[in-house]
Formats: sequence, structure tokens, C-alpha cells
Amino acid sequence: MRSLTKNKKAQAFGFLPYLLIGLIIAVVFAFVALVVAYAGDEIFDELKTNENLGASNNTIEKVNMVQGLMTGAFDQLVFFMLFGVVLALIILAIYSDFHPVFVVFLIIFIILMVVIAGLMANVHDEITETAILTDKAAEFTMTNWAMGANLPIIIAVGGVIAIMIILAKRGRVSSPV
Repeated sequence: MRSLTKNKKAQAFGFLPYLLIGLIIAVVFAFVALVVAYAGDEIFDELKTNENLGASNNTIEKVNMVQGLMTGAFDQLVFFMLFGVVLALIILAIYSDFHPVFVVFLIIFIILMVVIAGLMANVHDEITETAILTDKAAEFTMTNWAMGANLPIIIAVGGVIAIMIILAKRGRVSSPV
């Protein structure tokens, strides 16, 4: 009986959901980061006006420092999560071992993911344009670039690179090309 790691069909279809799962995690994290950054600003503003905590200039300075770092950190984290998803797709393409016939399924899946990424980009734009989050969303420059109109392009480029890697592999080699 062949093990699951030797089964090319199982590896081919086990390869496909990683992009979908990673994309969903990155988009959901972008939404959560935006809401947490907005709520954090509200909490920090309240802490600065609190008589018990905000009485010291040192306390206000530290709260301002954390408040200034939080949005940038979330922005960079979302961008690097999406970059990690694309990088993971490329690494899976390098180390996966399946028959090139399954590339047709991968192409169809990548096209489907580009369409889904376009829908997610539209949802991101709708959320960032809500009245309460507009000002905070404007501070997320890298996230807005990556999760906006460029999200389908990023997924398509990562998918094309993965397909080229799979087609370039020789025989049954499951190591780097």
C-alpha cells in the first residue's frame, strides 16, 4: 500500500487549499487589525484623559509612543502575512511532487482564487470606506495597497510563478529545481 506522501493525486489536491486558507487568514487579519487599531486609539485617548493614569507627562509620553507604533506595526504585519502566503505557495510548488497533468487543475484554481481575491479586495474597500474607520484606514498604507486593487494581481503573479516552477520540474524530483 502506498503512503499518502507518495500519492501524487493526494499531493496535488492537498496543495490547492493552502492558498485559499492563507488568503482568507490574511484578509481577516487585515480587517481585525484595522478594528483593533481603531479601538486601541480610542482606548489610548481615554487613558490620556484619565486623571488617575494621565496625571504624569511620562505616562502620556509612553502612551503616545505605543499609540504611534501600533498602527505601523499592524500595517507591516498584514503586508508580510500576505507576502508569506505567496511565498508559501511558491515553496509548496518547489517541494510538491505531482504529475504535470494536475497543472490544469492548478490553473483553474488560481483563476478562481484571482476572482475570489477581487471580491475580497472589494470587501476591503467597502470596510475601509465606512464612516467610522475611514481616518484609521488611511494610515494603513501598505495594507491598502496590498489588499486593495492589487490583491488579485499579487495572487495571479504568485500563481503563475508556482505553475512555472511545477512545469520546470524534471521527472519525479521533489526538491528545488
